[in-house]
Amino acid sequence: MQTVYFTDRSGVEQNALQSLLAFEEKENIGPIAAFPDIHYCSERSIPVGVAFQTTDVFYPLVTGKDMGCGVAYLRIPRQEVLRPFDKARHYRALEREVHRMTEEGLGGGNHFLALESSADYLYLIVHTGSRNLGIYMYQHNCSLLEQHNPGHEWLPMEVATPDYRQEYERVLRYAAGRRREFLDKTYDFLRRNQYVAAGTPVFADSCHNLLEFTAEGVIHRKGSTQLVGEGEVVIPLSMSRGSLIVKPNCWHPALQQALWSCAHGAGRRYSRTDTLKFWHSLKKAEKDAYRQRFAELLNRQGDFDSSILQEFDFAYKDSAALLANQPHLIRCDETRPIVTVKFTGV
Repeated sequence: MQTVYFTDRSGVEQNALQSLLAFEEKENIGPIAAFPDIHYCSERSIPVGVAFQTTDVFYPLVTGKDMGCGVAYLRIPRQEVLRPFDKARHYRALEREVHRMTEEGLGGGNHFLALESSADYLYLIVHTGSRNLGIYMYQHNCSLLEQHNPGHEWLPMEVATPDYRQEYERVLRYAAGRRREFLDKTYDFLRRNQYVAAGTPVFADSCHNLLEFTAEGVIHRKGSTQLVGEGEVVIPLSMSRGSLIVKPNCWHPALQQALWSCAHGAGRRYSRTDTLKFWHSLKKAEKDAYRQRFAELLNRQGDFDSSILQEFDFAYKDSAALLANQPHLIRCDETRPIVTVKFTGV
């Protein structure tokens, strides 16, 4: 099945393109959509930033262990914001609070909790997933493959019984519930410290790592955001750039070609290793500008840990083409970061 590219195919890294083309050759694969944040994944045979559909089979391991991973926001009107966030006074307190919000933490990598702002709103944004419950489901899927189709990556649809689908949905609900818990507790923190007034903030949630079982088959989303109805979703751009808030254009024909999906980020420009090399190539004045802007993230040696550097804007692709390459999206808002909390839990 031919892939529909919602990005410049010539800009896709060669190893990601090769693995995607190989995946096209599988007989049981239907339509495929590739998004601007497509990048190579050594763990599975298909890159991150892709959605594809099957009818007679499903690929239970394609999303990895963190199934249900997604991004959610609480949106607070500007008039309910009482004062700017005081980094010097409350960043460490917020960080400690986030550490205590759930037993399993945010997770590592690009997971985060952030306060971000636009002209009209304050956003509380969190990116996290199913953690231990996702690992359990992954192991269960491994057992099913060993039992029903050893040596292969797919399972026949009859294995996806009502009980299986109910258990899978439980994992997705758990991940969504964790995101809501992080946001509600962050909102409480801001209220207790008189940063926001009592109100009714708007909540929105999206998932970008899941299998969606439908009457027409299974849509597999591996790092591609599920679009539901006219609901808004967050596309994080980078830790130092902020986020793009979009919603689907339900009348655009590309929406079906995109399998009701979109990018889940700007897409990495550099690998994590190459990002660190790029940082070391910067001039002192350029590094100091980041240190001044994100002083709360400096370690005791006065520099950034590698996990922070790997999420700065230079690590990610230019976001200007995101909307141009995804005509089925409508821009709703764009944010700038205020503070970001990273890595809580293993």
